[in-house]
Amino acid sequence: MAGQKTPTALGTESIGKLLMQYAVPAIIAMTASSLYNMVDSIFIGHGVGTMAISGLALTFPLMNLAAAFGSLVGVGASTLISVKLGQRDYDTAQRVLGNVFVLNMVLGVAFTIIVMLFLDPILYFFGGSDQTVGYARDYMQII
Repeated sequence: MAGQKTPTALGTESIGKLLMQYAVPAIIAMTASSLYNMVDSIFIGHGVGTMAISGLALTFPLMNLAAAFGSLVGVGASTLISVKLGQRDYDTAQRVLGNVFVLNMVLGVAFTIIVMLFLDPILYFFGGSDQTVGYARDYMQII
């Protein structure tokens, strides 16, 4: 299969090339996410006002928690997959990847359901007021 990358590239390519191949896309994705949040804050601040920015700030711990769960599963899985690829056990590595995809989907759906069911109490717990919780709720329902 021409053009298809094989797992053996991780054991044969130079570390610099692999670092560029795998780290640069992750850096670009994180930068894009940060820029998205900055632009979002600018538009909300100028378009709606300071209370809306306060509501937006209430949602960041929830988004960070969701990202942390994704990282928890992803980092653990990447370690296990790396070990299996190093052992040349490609079938197990591929099975772990499939299981991790399903686990992240299940955790994401469960997290979303729980957060949306208890959104107002969570937002008040994070310090929200009657003036800011409405903005935070609206933002969370869109995101």
